[in-house]
Amino acid sequence: MREGKSRNWKFLVFFSVLFTLIIAGCSTSQESNQLEREKDREFDAGSGVKFSSLSEQKIEDLAKLSKVWGVVKYHHPKVISGDINWDYELFRIMPSILAEDSDVNSILYGWVHSLGSESIPGELEKEYQFSEDSIQLRPSTDWCKDEEYLGTDLSLELSKLLDSNISEREHAYVRFMEDSYYTFMDKENPYSNMNFDDTGYRLLSLFRYWNIIEYYYPYKDVIGEDWDQVLLDFIPKIIDGSDYDSYFRTLAELTTKIHDSHAILVGKNREVITDYYGTYRLPVNFIEINNQIVISKVMNKCGLEVGDIILTVGDKSIDELLEDRRKYISQSREDTSSLFFLDLFRTEQKNTDVTVIRRGNRMNISAVGSQQDIYSRVDTKSQAMENGEIYYINVGLLKDGEIDKIMKKRWNTKGLIIDLRNYPSSIITYELAKYLIPSEKVFATASAPNRAVPGEFYYFEPMISGKPQDSNNEVY
Repeated sequence: MREGKSRNWKFLVFFSVLFTLIIAGCSTSQESNQLEREKDREFDAGSGVKFSSLSEQKIEDLAKLSKVWGVVKYHHPKVISGDINWDYELFRIMPSILAEDSDVNSILYGWVHSLGSESIPGELEKEYQFSEDSIQLRPSTDWCKDEEYLGTDLSLELSKLLDSNISEREHAYVRFMEDSYYTFMDKENPYSNMNFDDTGYRLLSLFRYWNIIEYYYPYKDVIGEDWDQVLLDFIPKIIDGSDYDSYFRTLAELTTKIHDSHAILVGKNREVITDYYGTYRLPVNFIEINNQIVISKVMNKCGLEVGDIILTVGDKSIDELLEDRRKYISQSREDTSSLFFLDLFRTEQKNTDVTVIRRGNRMNISAVGSQQDIYSRVDTKSQAMENGEIYYINVGLLKDGEIDKIMKKRWNTKGLIIDLRNYPSSIITYELAKYLIPSEKVFATASAPNRAVPGEFYYFEPMISGKPQDSNNEVY
């Protein structure tokens, strides 16, 4: 018995030691596979940067820091290769920039120069050289050559960096996968345990977003904003707060400055900005006519009627509600309110006093909210109209192959109404065009980011639709 127990004990000890060695080996292996930037843990617990107010000069100095930080982030080989934790380098340099009477240009020059320039490639590979007429957008980096703004040394250092032309970006903060045109930013640290009173981290979030738009947003030239001014405006906004709500709201406001309805901010608990407006919504859709919000559809009985002109909701006028929503919800166009302000009538209480004009009379209604989702989908079915002379097509309700059936059956009608208010349920770009356009035509040209030149976008092969030249379809 004793001998058996002794053997079992030795057996357990052997496998315990072996297991420990395996775990230790895995740990060592994982550590050896870590990028150098991942080993830098100095600021995991906080940036050490906290302040609540800034002079105008220091706002300008921080804006300059952000711009220089962005150029280096996307151009320097040591940052692109993952050798340097560029977020933490920001925290290291920030106190020097914030010091009174600091020589910011000299500090930034020493910072960038210390990274070294001997490894900068300089030669642009042929596959990333695009003709002048194929360039959609060029980098906005002329400021790097402004010696009055940066000083001679810093200007020359940044100008040299702009010619780095690095196409291999596997470990970069913005990278590309194989032949994909899409950018991937999965190397950015999400800092899920961030302290929201940490001014350094709050500024990091602003600097990150600002530079992502600066170099990797293809519509920067048409957003209608001075992007440099946006940076200056939001530096004091982002530091003016010490809690999560102020941080989240400021970032939501920042997203509206690109005026893109696709921009949606998702919070740490998967919330969106509209969750702040309450859990109830009036179950209606609306349209904007002559600067008035008019109910266009009532999904559930709630006290409101189609045609009601909304004047107030609760204690706020409709203009106040619109201004508030537009402050935090990004819109491509203000006349598409019914699509992007589905939460305009979101409230904290189930019952809300609403003032309307109904058939010319001012009325107070006790409207009943709902916690169900509300959709702006147009549900009118495709159908013949005007005694069959006009055919209406709702592209949001089409089934695959239905366009061919409709066009062959309705070819002799005098006209079509193609309702694009819903997102197409079936791709009509090519199927419908072959009936309506007698020959193949370019209908769109897309652009992609140049992997080797941050901020440059080039057009690739155009998209073509219309009647194919080899088509024998007798319906045309």
